[in-house]
Amino acid sequence: MGFEQRSIWTALLAVGTVTGVLAAGGGSLAWQKGDGFRVAPLRIPASGKTGFTLLPSGVTGVNFTNTLPDERAMTNANLMNGSGVALGDYDRDGLCDVYLCNLNGTNALYKNLGNWKFQDVTEEAGVACPNQTSTGAVFADINGDGYLDLLVTSMGGPNACFLNDGHSHFTNATAAAGLVSQLGSTSMALADVDGNGTLDLYVANYGATSILRSGGALNVSYLNGQPVVRGRYAKRIRIIDGTMFELGEPDVLYLNNGKGKFAPVSWTDGTFLDEDGKPLAQAPWDQGLSVLFRDINGDGFPDIYVCNDAFTPDRCWINDGRGHFHALNRRALRSSSYFSMGADFADIDRDGYDDFLVTDMLSRQHRFVLTQKGTMHPQPRLPGDIDSRFQIRRNTLLLNRGDGTYAEIANFAGVAGSEWTWGCVFLDVDLDGWEDILISNGFAHNVDDMDAKERIKHMGKLSVDESRKTLPLFPRLATPNIAFRNQHDLTFRETGGEWGFDSVEVSNGMALADLDNDGDLDVVVNCLNGPVLIYRNETAAPRLAVRLRGKSPNTQGIGAKIKVYGGPVTQSQEAICGGRYMSGDDPMRVFAAGSSSNLTIEVIWRSGARSVVRNCSPNHAYEIDESAASDIARSGPGKEAEKPTLFQDASELLRHTHHEEQFDDFARQPLLPNRLSQLGPGVAWYDVDGDGREDLIIASGKGGNPLRTRLLC
Repeated sequence: MGFEQRSIWTALLAVGTVTGVLAAGGGSLAWQKGDGFRVAPLRIPASGKTGFTLLPSGVTGVNFTNTLPDERAMTNANLMNGSGVALGDYDRDGLCDVYLCNLNGTNALYKNLGNWKFQDVTEEAGVACPNQTSTGAVFADINGDGYLDLLVTSMGGPNACFLNDGHSHFTNATAAAGLVSQLGSTSMALADVDGNGTLDLYVANYGATSILRSGGALNVSYLNGQPVVRGRYAKRIRIIDGTMFELGEPDVLYLNNGKGKFAPVSWTDGTFLDEDGKPLAQAPWDQGLSVLFRDINGDGFPDIYVCNDAFTPDRCWINDGRGHFHALNRRALRSSSYFSMGADFADIDRDGYDDFLVTDMLSRQHRFVLTQKGTMHPQPRLPGDIDSRFQIRRNTLLLNRGDGTYAEIANFAGVAGSEWTWGCVFLDVDLDGWEDILISNGFAHNVDDMDAKERIKHMGKLSVDESRKTLPLFPRLATPNIAFRNQHDLTFRETGGEWGFDSVEVSNGMALADLDNDGDLDVVVNCLNGPVLIYRNETAAPRLAVRLRGKSPNTQGIGAKIKVYGGPVTQSQEAICGGRYMSGDDPMRVFAAGSSSNLTIEVIWRSGARSVVRNCSPNHAYEIDESAASDIARSGPGKEAEKPTLFQDASELLRHTHHEEQFDDFARQPLLPNRLSQLGPGVAWYDVDGDGREDLIIASGKGGNPLRTRLLC
């Protein structure tokens, strides 16, 4: 049998196999009313496997490709960051629908018909966005009418806001909503930041055009002998030691008035404070790729984490509950990823505190690592700077210590490298009660490839146009997407091939939703110049699906914390809107039920109210209604009562300050890994005078005086 015959035969067998699996479910759920909730049984397949089945377009009817010709990428390299996907039930028929963004064509809305069949309804719905370079999308009820509206970002504008009329049609209300923008917008997240019940919007901006990589015309002059960029790109180019570095554009936080009208918040009016509690002097000009709202410090209020590319650092803003933010303490996070692209939060060790993963672009393959360009921060901080937050070129996994600080454990956990990674999600794939990790990766042209750079270097001096045309010389980075299984001991094992999550398409935005109403979360990935990936979750383990019906205007209960007791472990998740790399999930959350037949669901709503549903059965979906919740006072993390300690701080009795003269070790020996001249004073207990009592001796640095104290009792 020839190769072509085998390929056709294999495809037919695959379609037959998939079609057989589809009969397990796919219709809307049969709900029954309860006290403060409603419940529906889930159609769980009798048998299954841990992992996913990739469904072909011939089965689903989703024929979509996010296209980007090289000719257009040459003029704006930022477009190679790809696009995303939004998932949500826009027509309220009980089936989750799919919206896909396109950089070089029209976007597409696919209505879920059930049983894994989808219909293109883009034109009827009025959401094609034919005149914009679409990057990200999110379904959200921004006006509190109970219907999902649609927000779409664009590289260079215009962004779009579509209001759902409740009859399967959308109206473009961008100008009326106050969301007109010409910036290079990427990802979005929504939450009630000021506690008034409405969903506010944060838009991450990257830069409408790439300047240095795509040969933008710069106006450079000299001031006091130093080069200065003027004109259009004055704020986007920084010159450090004679080298140009590209900045991004300011992100925008919009406050919602409750009727779908947004107003931008100033960066410099005191709404945002730095680590020292001072108002910002200017907006951060960062290259924003992802933004998440999460309650990072456990006080019940949505905080902000922004993933920024290159030497523009990540931002973490802590909310005071009234929509005012201060930067996270410098020493809470000691390191962050350099090329931060995606992030997600989960309690990976089930200690009750949320940890988080930030993705970068370190390869897991030694041969690729050797050809990746080494990147140094243009203004590196010297080792030993206690307030430094070093940027490192790999994934960072931040383990919450429970005291407001984090330990970086990516190398220990086995997740430091995951190729050129865009999106990441924590998802309990095997439903054992512990979140696993899914990674989308790949790149249209590996512009970091040092071999290609060396070949281009030998071409001699190139004009701007000639330099742009070298883009096809950089190879396509076709790396498999990755899954990591949580091994319950702070380590993860790579399981992409084992779980069927290892496509080599250039995969960008990724989102989760239960597309067939069987109570587990399926995955949709928008790929660059390749078909969209739709994965059916095949896990047959017992589960509990939870939806929220919040009070208007926050009708989906965004920001609520959901806890499930009685399963294999106590589990917690947060209802989110947006927050994926250029993408947005459906807000339903899924929990492992294990062998238990009696589970309890607790919801702490953004308003501070509390709902508890007891005696929950596994393999059921529960929709919990905020209107029946009990009001409770929000206490936040508070200050724990001081516990008696074995020791008491008596430092002030010494009246001693260590003295150390400044000395630059690196000026004398640049190859030192760290300072050797400032190791700090030595200290010892010794009975110097032989009186039977230990004396304390503290050494000093150069120019200081040692201390000897006598113990008097």
